Amino acid sequence: MILSSDNISNTLLNIINGTPIFDLHTHLFPPKHEGYFLLGFKNLLNYHYLIAELLTATNIDASTFYSYNDEKKASLIWNELFEKRTPVSEACAGVLSILKELKIVINNKSFLSICDEYDNKIQSDKNVLELSNVSSLVMTNNPFDLDEWSLFNTNDWNKKIYLASLRLDDIIVDYEETLKKAKDQTSNQENTIVTYLEKCYSQSYPVYAAVSLNLDTFHTIFKDTIWKDILVWLENKNLPLSLMLGVKRAVNKDFGLAGDGIGDINLKELSNLCNSFPKNKFLVTCLSLNDQHELTVLARKHPNLKIFGFWWFMNQPTIIKQILKMRIDMLGFSFIPQHSDARVSDQLIYKWSHFKKILHPILLEYYQDLLDKNFPISENILHRDIDSLLSGNAKKYLGIK
Repeated sequence: MILSSDNISNTLLNIINGTPIFDLHTHLFPPKHEGYFLLGFKNLLNYHYLIAELLTATNIDASTFYSYNDEKKASLIWNELFEKRTPVSEACAGVLSILKELKIVINNKSFLSICDEYDNKIQSDKNVLELSNVSSLVMTNNPFDLDEWSLFNTNDWNKKIYLASLRLDDIIVDYEETLKKAKDQTSNQENTIVTYLEKCYSQSYPVYAAVSLNLDTFHTIFKDTIWKDILVWLENKNLPLSLMLGVKRAVNKDFGLAGDGIGDINLKELSNLCNSFPKNKFLVTCLSLNDQHELTVLARKHPNLKIFGFWWFMNQPTIIKQILKMRIDMLGFSFIPQHSDARVSDQLIYKWSHFKKILHPILLEYYQDLLDKNFPISENILHRDIDSLLSGNAKKYLGIK
């Protein structure tokens, strides 16, 4: 069916809302992984985005805040950011979006009454996956954290929904300690880290490996023999390396996880990496707004580079609107427009609903322009495009059927 200018908006919206989502990058775990699976209103409020906002908006001491139990921390965040202040930030708005989706009216309810009502409505990850329309997602799995990695010693969780990745940051943060752990887990003393990664691969069947880098650490990819060995191993496995570029850890150490910020990156090195390892595939996202135009240009020049999502500080509506249009202008639909980066399962609900609210009018503008130029747009075209953007592009790049 060929669409007209009058009926394309509603059709597009329905297709966006009805298309299952493949979430390329999260920090989520299945419910069976106790201590790592996070769900519920208190966990939602105790998110490091909201903690950072609280600690900078008030005179509350960070060490005092972190000494509280989870309920007291969440109650304090609710009181300070949602009752004493107007919750207009993206992190606060996300909480309100979830409450609205669950039809929980705030009015003058107490924090504990909202908790009770919330937890009666969200009781499992199944509720969240249905509400967000996320069909499958990629976890962040650190093979050098043996407690976290113990997930793969069990089989009582859905591996079709929760896909694995290999997070390799520890190799850069503390190489000697990482090497020791790898040796402890393998009997082969040659190329020990790669040998250990091979063992981890056979346990988890990851869809990519990932590492965070900045200007100070990017050179390790070129200079350190171990990284050359890892890149060869990834090429042989046909696994992309996800590069999350431009983070600076512990800008404010007192804030803990909430204290990381933006660091520098030189994207000329990324271009050199793509040229030096043309048979490797690289998934790339940058943390700074300053790097987005150059990154998009590089994605036009290197077939083995695929942009994905709006990471962390980039995940703000005003920024997404601007950069998403720039990416479409330069790349068409041949990139991965978003990932949730969720740490609490409930966040899938708001992170994807907020993105789809932005995506619809931007895509509508492009389709309307095509109609004005007498290019026919059908429902089949919309289904094809939206499936590519929300699922297909990522799965194809990862080799997932």
